[in-house]
Amino acid sequence: MSTVTENLAKIDTKISTILDNPDDIASYKIGQKSVNKAEILAALLKAREIYQKLAEKEPYEDIRAFAYEIDDFGIDTSELIGDSSV
Repeated sequence: MSTVTENLAKIDTKISTILDNPDDIASYKIGQKSVNKAEILAALLKAREIYQKLAEKEPYEDIRAFAYEIDDFGIDTSELIGDSSV
């Protein structure tokens, strides 16, 4: 299952593709059927706005470092580092 940030990246990629080649979003009509590809950009922008709001509400934790320690006897004491109950 995709995360909110992954979906935002996908939407941004699609928007960037459209902006790089705007000829692909031309609207046309064949007989009684019509295709309005210009609505794709509007839908992507609306979806991006929704996902951006979700991303701002989603809890985010960036872990860049963690404490890991093994004492001289090979016992892992990582979980005890900074533990006030010890």
